[in-house]
Amino acid sequence: MSKRREAVFVGPAHDGEVEVGERVTVLDLTTGAVNDYRIGEGGVPLDSPLGSALLGRHVGDVIDVALAGTSIRLEVVEIDG
Repeated sequence: MSKRREAVFVGPAHDGEVEVGERVTVLDLTTGAVNDYRIGEGGVPLDSPLGSALLGRHVGDVIDVALAGTSIRLEVVEIDG
């Protein structure tokens, strides 16, 4: 007899670190614009410059991201799973 196992969805850990599936609010330090991004799962791809730059970050982190031939400077202001 084989044992049947069920898959269990494990969501974001809500540990203050940007993970797949979480919504991240960032402040563009050049323009002052505030934007929300969902990481992975139909949102910002993990292998994109923005997705890979945000993954693993914390509130208060400032990142430089090269997008469309220019560099933008973003501050992570909120993380919400």
